[in-house]
Amino acid sequence: MSATQAHIERIEEKLKSVLSRHQSLKKENDKLKKQLEKTEEEKASLVDQLKQSALQISMLKSSEGSAAKSTRATLEKRINAYVKEIDRCIALLGDQA
Repeated sequence: MSATQAHIERIEEKLKSVLSRHQSLKKENDKLKKQLEKTEEEKASLVDQLKQSALQISMLKSSEGSAAKSTRATLEKRINAYVKEIDRCIALLGDQA
């Protein structure tokens, strides 16, 4: 076999290897894009929940003029716990992206 033929065969092998790697990277990229899209949707959902919770807090504060302070404090603690949990979830989702 001539040196030229051997060189051509090495180039062909390397080309096959590069094409194979390209295909696997393309598949991985598509998978990661889908995962990112799903994460963004989850993040948007959590942001909406957070906004709704903030609105509920605002409405409760404006309507509780005659509510007992202990009931109010308990309710605020509970709502704040929910908001913290939502914030934590958003932070975790942000770390995934």
